[in-house]
Amino acid sequence: MNKVSVIIPAYNQGSYLREAVRSVLDQTHRDLELLIVDDGSTDDTRSVAESFFDGRIRYIYQENRGLSGARNTGIRNSSGEFLSYLDADDLFSTEKLELLTRKFDENAELGLVAGQAIPIDTQGQEIGHLYAAPPPKEARCWLLGNPLHVGSVLVRREWQERAGFFDESLRSYEDWDMWLRLARLDCKFGWVAAPISFYRFHPGQMTRNSPQMTQATFAVLDKVYSDPDLPKSWHDLRSEAHSNAHLRATASFYSARDYPQAQQHLCEAIRLNPALVSGEAQILASRLAAFAESPKISDPLPFLQNIYDHLPEDLESLQRRRRKDLGQAAVKAGFLAYQKGDLSRAHACMLQAVRYHPGWLANRGVLSILIRRRNAALKEAGMENPSRQDGG
Repeated sequence: MNKVSVIIPAYNQGSYLREAVRSVLDQTHRDLELLIVDDGSTDDTRSVAESFFDGRIRYIYQENRGLSGARNTGIRNSSGEFLSYLDADDLFSTEKLELLTRKFDENAELGLVAGQAIPIDTQGQEIGHLYAAPPPKEARCWLLGNPLHVGSVLVRREWQERAGFFDESLRSYEDWDMWLRLARLDCKFGWVAAPISFYRFHPGQMTRNSPQMTQATFAVLDKVYSDPDLPKSWHDLRSEAHSNAHLRATASFYSARDYPQAQQHLCEAIRLNPALVSGEAQILASRLAAFAESPKISDPLPFLQNIYDHLPEDLESLQRRRRKDLGQAAVKAGFLAYQKGDLSRAHACMLQAVRYHPGWLANRGVLSILIRRRNAALKEAGMENPSRQDGG
């Protein structure tokens, strides 16, 4: 078996660290070492790390240098043929390393293999949709965004050494920067279409820091485009890449309810990529709906309503879609609530949908939920056969 070095950078995540470590020690691939790099924590990170009695674990303390600095310390002290990174608040599935090393065994040309991630909340309960996008087929398309969760990746050491260390000047998106550098080196990326990690969403994570994430996004792109040897095909994507970055910032600032910043980034995204609002602005509407369904958003419908309530004044093409798009989002939320057994929530969403667009009353699924909730309410009120009331 190929030895794998798993690196956990830990900064004041003692409450989650124990579970993260256990997820590594429980791997079906047993030939591994685990390096826990304590990046100057002031909580119980040290005591949690030292509570495990397993010869495969190494605990390293350093003064705070940030996430990239902690990962780099792990790289310098590791010895595995392959490297894997796990943030202290995330988890591996038990077969993660086995599945990814098997992919390397099947194709010796691969430099990085990734898989899917399951979003979870603070209690470890699954939320939202799988992080399921594979690596881009074209190297330059990495410019359009980072589809990977760092905990779902395994890198061959040879390629990590060619790309170098994580950029310690970046406070966020340092993993995206790394994948871009590997892509520029013509690294071959592999994909396993299976969930192999758990990506935890909680109030304290840095991805909720809108200014920091936005600054890092553009810092990564600036770094790429400062390369004098960058191929023309990469330059051709410059406007679209920056437009996508502005769209991500738009969603982040809407989530933070910083409407002036959100509107500014939205207008810039459209300026750089007018196709977003061509026709009936279908592309832009779809992108905003996708942002609403991110695991970072606890309730997609109010988030999307908030966007449409605070659009730039001159964005008429999207404003005209408001009732249609919000009605559709309400129906989607209603069906999801119904699948979870929450008939009351499903009913409320369907009523919202009908208020936005009365045409939803012609939808049999919507009408069925409205009737079921009505009948349930009548039954609760003591009506033995509520359905008989329909005939008057």
